[in-house]
Amino acid sequence: MKCLTIDPRSIDIDATVERGALLHGHFGPFLVVGIRMGLLALELLEHPGYFGLEAHSEAGWTPPLSCLNDGIQIGAGCTTGKGNLIVAARTRPCVRFTTESGRSATIELRREILAEIRGGQVDEFGTTLRHRPSEELFEWTIA
Repeated sequence: MKCLTIDPRSIDIDATVERGALLHGHFGPFLVVGIRMGLLALELLEHPGYFGLEAHSEAGWTPPLSCLNDGIQIGAGCTTGKGNLIVAARTRPCVRFTTESGRSATIELRREILAEIRGGQVDEFGTTLRHRPSEELFEWTIA
């Protein structure tokens, strides 16, 4: 079996969001947030995605926040079907990514960005979120 890889440094974010919308069924800012989180995790952990990586999401199962989980599937390749995307029944835009070797990155959406999304300041396509620097969108720790 040949495994795919994701190189977050060479991703066309607009095309990736388009593919994400095909999986998810529509565009939305939390889909974009999840994609960006997944790509950032791969970059921080220097990981190729899909296998040997687990994502523990605290985004829960209630839309629109739970849409972040579909973004994780696109951005990091962690899926519920493979069992490497675990979703906790919480309501927090935070995901911990852990590699087989035990390295981890916990990434959380900044409160002010969450407020922008919930306040309707972000369009449904998440256009402004696609290209903003990761430092503006997220806080993270690496262990």
